[in-house]
Amino acid sequence: MQAAVADVYRGIFTLSFETFKEATLRRLQLVLPFDAGVWGSGVHSTNELFSLSSVDLSFDTLMTYAAKWQAHDFVRSAAVANPGRALRNEDVMPLERYHDIEIYLGFSKPAGIEHALGIVERDEVTDVGDMVFLFRADSQRAFTADDSALLEYLSPHLVVAWGQCQIAHHYRVAASGTAAGFHDRDGYAVASDQGVIQAAGEDFRIAIRAVAPAWRGPKLPPAFDPLLNGARAAVVLGDYEFTVQAANGRLLFAVATRAGTFGLTPAETRVARLYAGGMTQRDIATQAGVSASTVRNQLSSVYLKLDVHSKIGLARILNRSRG
Repeated sequence: MQAAVADVYRGIFTLSFETFKEATLRRLQLVLPFDAGVWGSGVHSTNELFSLSSVDLSFDTLMTYAAKWQAHDFVRSAAVANPGRALRNEDVMPLERYHDIEIYLGFSKPAGIEHALGIVERDEVTDVGDMVFLFRADSQRAFTADDSALLEYLSPHLVVAWGQCQIAHHYRVAASGTAAGFHDRDGYAVASDQGVIQAAGEDFRIAIRAVAPAWRGPKLPPAFDPLLNGARAAVVLGDYEFTVQAANGRLLFAVATRAGTFGLTPAETRVARLYAGGMTQRDIATQAGVSASTVRNQLSSVYLKLDVHSKIGLARILNRSRG
């Protein structure tokens, strides 16, 4: 299963943002066979949907389900109530009884769905949720307990990879198409222009919980309003500094633990000050014991976060931050 997990994470940079979910579901199909599947992401507590991808399910089938049958889906309801647990039809209701109820007779059977296996993952910090449901059409080919265990093992990796795929995509948008300088993915988050979090790295979640302990997501706390309305490019909250960049209808946030450095990591801050002070990239690399490409990538990230385009502009901002 390690190879399957590695393949999921490899897709962050080998698959396009638009096709990531569908392509990842098809890769999952190789290790956990199914005939059709769906992967939705949104707000767990309100069921607001951010994105939905499917494999071998028609648009009409999905729309019919959403309009008429979702409220009657007992497996979905059980999965929502038990995040992290993979559930089959028979885990919630005996199949004999299921075959007599309206949702099976009116929807599942006509749609060619005999067996379902689904799981819901919920981020307790941001309230962002993901739901993965797999279906089989052969009534004699039920999902097994081993299938459930496998989905439970893989599902958290699917969710993390999808979050990182979103962050990487919007970073490239903010950086005009390049991923140069993209590192420390856990320190980023993607939100709507209204401040509703759609993906967040671990460091970002830790930081926001530290500065707003009562926050339960997904809308960013009021302290972030200056970033949302463009009044400020950075806010310092407690021991953290948050910055934001526009990214094609989304907002890309970054967090750092040092105030006064506009969201730069400690390593980025050090490189930025040395470079602005007159050292060459090669000299900085030698002094820090890293490769020249690492320094170049760090400076690319610095330029993006500070929205500067020259060493003179970099020096001006850093000198101003020193007061």
